[in-house]
Amino acid sequence: MQKVNDHATGHLNLRSLRFLAQVLSLRSVTRAGEAMGLSQPAASRLLAQLRRALGDDPLLVRTQGGGYVRTARAEALMPQLAEAIAAEDRLFQPPSFDPWCSERVLRVATTDYGAAVVIREFARVAACEAPGVSLDLRAWESETLTELEEGRLDFALYTDEAVPPGFHHESLFTERFACVVRHDHPVLAHQDADGCIAPSRLAELPRVVLLYPEGSATAIDDPLACHGRARGPGDTVTPYFFSSPLLIGQSERVLCLPRRAAELVAPLADLAVIDFPQAGEIHYCVIWHERAARDPAIAWARVCLRRAVER
Repeated sequence: MQKVNDHATGHLNLRSLRFLAQVLSLRSVTRAGEAMGLSQPAASRLLAQLRRALGDDPLLVRTQGGGYVRTARAEALMPQLAEAIAAEDRLFQPPSFDPWCSERVLRVATTDYGAAVVIREFARVAACEAPGVSLDLRAWESETLTELEEGRLDFALYTDEAVPPGFHHESLFTERFACVVRHDHPVLAHQDADGCIAPSRLAELPRVVLLYPEGSATAIDDPLACHGRARGPGDTVTPYFFSSPLLIGQSERVLCLPRRAAELVAPLADLAVIDFPQAGEIHYCVIWHERAARDPAIAWARVCLRRAVER
C-alpha cells in the first residue's frame, strides 16, 4: 500500500484541489494557472507539490504529437475531485429554504391560546405555501427556553415578558382583555353605553382564573384581582384556556381572558363578551434563539406568522 506523504500534503488546501481539477481537465499547467490566477512558476511549484502528495505520479505525460494525456491515476482522480469540489460548494453555499419543496418539521412551543389564536391561521397560510412542512406543537414549559437554545425547538409564542440574553423576539399583535359570562347573567344589566361594566362590580363575582404557564400566577392571569378581592372561595383555577369557558355554565362566574380568545370561545359556550379596557394590553410575540437567527426556514415562518395574525 502506498504511504501518504504527510509533508507533501501539509500545504495543500481546497484551492489546490481546484487547481488540480483544472490541470487534469485542461491538460495544461499554464492554462490551469491562468484560470486560477497563478503565475507560471507558482503553478509549476503547486503541481510539483501535488505530484509528490500523490506518490510522484506525473499526472500528465507528453504524447508524440506534443500534447499531454492523463495518467491512469489522474483519470481515477477526476470523479473524486469533482465530488470533493461539489461538496465544498455545498458546504459554503448560503443556506436556503424552498417552502414549496421542503419537508421541514417546525417545532413550536405554545399554550393552547397561541395554538388557537395564532397557529390555527398560521397552519392555513403555511399549507398553501409549503404543503410538505409539518408542525410539531409542544406545550410551553419551564424548559422551553433551554430547548430553544439547544435546538430542540425552532421558535415559541410568548408574551412580551423579558427573555434572557441570546434570544430574539418580534411582536405579532397587541391584545386587549375581555370578560365572558353566561348570556343571561344579571351583571349584564350594568353595562354602560360602550358595553363595559365597572371592574369593581365584575371583581365581586366568583371567577374562573387562568394560570399561565405551569400554574404560576401573574397579573395577566387574573386581571380582576387588581380591581377588587383576591382569588378565594368560590373561584375555579385552571391552566386550560379553551376549556375554561365551559366551567362557567349557568353559574355566576366570570372569566377574564385575552380578547381574541374570548371571541373564539364565546359562541361555543353561548357566552356574552364584555370589554375590559381597564386590564390593559399585552403584546404577543414570537421568540427564537440566536442559534436560529440565520435559519431561512425560521425567517419564512416569522413572515407567515405576521400574515396569519393580521386583522
